Amino acid sequence: MSCLILVKKEAVDAFRTYRFFIMGIIFLLFGLLSPALAKLLPELIKSLGTGDTALVIELPTPTVADSWLQFFKNHSQMTLIIFVITFGNSLGKELTNGTLIFLVTKGISRNAAMLAKVIYQACLWFLGLTVSFMVNYVYNIVLFPGENQPMSTLLFYLFQLWLFGLLFILISNLGQVLLPKTLGGLLSGFLALILLFVMNISSELAKINPMRLMDVSAEGINAGIQFSQVQGALLVTLAICILVTTAALFRFKQIPIY
Repeated sequence: MSCLILVKKEAVDAFRTYRFFIMGIIFLLFGLLSPALAKLLPELIKSLGTGDTALVIELPTPTVADSWLQFFKNHSQMTLIIFVITFGNSLGKELTNGTLIFLVTKGISRNAAMLAKVIYQACLWFLGLTVSFMVNYVYNIVLFPGENQPMSTLLFYLFQLWLFGLLFILISNLGQVLLPKTLGGLLSGFLALILLFVMNISSELAKINPMRLMDVSAEGINAGIQFSQVQGALLVTLAICILVTTAALFRFKQIPIY
């Protein structure tokens, strides 16, 4: 019960500091921009090739798959980075300002305090992606009428994107109790990203690298994704999420907040 109360507190705090509205605008913006960019970008590139001395630029006709590729690319890069920056110091700020002292003295456990932040951020990440997904889907119907949008495949890609984002949310919270509190979340996320890129050097490790969850292709969208292709990456990502959460809870109990 105390965890649910703290989740509500996190939501109220996000409203008061406008973080909720900032992220809402970003999710809506990319939901609208992805189809528009996929539709108009080829035309813009072709316009650069006009004139007597211009190069002839041959581009394929944009499809709904291009729109979804743009959607997943935007959210796995720009939106996730903005999200981590926006919420990457929420726990560290409370530790630095000493606002957790009041909650702990009222009998609320440290586990509940940390899990409330994780639950709220994970739910907001899920809600934002879902709304953006729906906006993108409807806009695709307008810009690419009659083209098939394989819902089951797209939803599975969306789940992978959410899970990848959840991994960095958890890593960010761990960083805030391990590294300097004001920058720990961002530093831990940056270090984790470097580690994932290093893993990709090995072909064997690349198969189970969480970054494999971001390998969205037009072929995968059109032909359908095979679970066996990402099974290893999914299991490793889930395992890391559990380990990171456990480590963060353990470390959080050791930090003096009085």
